[in-house]
Amino acid sequence: MGMTGPRSITIPADAEAAMRAHAEATYPSEACGALIGRGDGEGEAWVVVRAEPSPNEFDGGHHNRYLISPAFQAQAEQSALAAGLDVIGFYHSHPDDLARPSEYDRSHAWVGYAYRVYSVRAGTAVDGNTFTLDAPGGTFRPVADLPASPAHQTES
Repeated sequence: MGMTGPRSITIPADAEAAMRAHAEATYPSEACGALIGRGDGEGEAWVVVRAEPSPNEFDGGHHNRYLISPAFQAQAEQSALAAGLDVIGFYHSHPDDLARPSEYDRSHAWVGYAYRVYSVRAGTAVDGNTFTLDAPGGTFRPVADLPASPAHQTES
């Protein structure tokens, strides 16, 4: 079963603001964290409910690398499950670089997750884009940002 067109993600304004604030606060180091929500990016769009910031556990320079520890991942999974949600992806920042995944990001990514990348220039998050890996060791594909619709709206 192939991909049915471009994948999409909805990120509510409060989660977007929280990730941008985290990216700005950790500058010039990379920020990172988990995307908690629902959907699988295939049958149904990913919907972020909240972002959970993680310490950057990379052993070395944090300007162009990040590492989310297995302990944090387990804790994020537990907290998501408790709310009836899943870890649907991860976010991180690129200090003074573009909002697109690096080769390092690609080689460390997992299929089936959304990866949001923020460009932070001189301490300000200027751009954010989401990607997903199409196959193990494959290529990152862009994920479309869908606007978060007000809760009172119904499908037409």
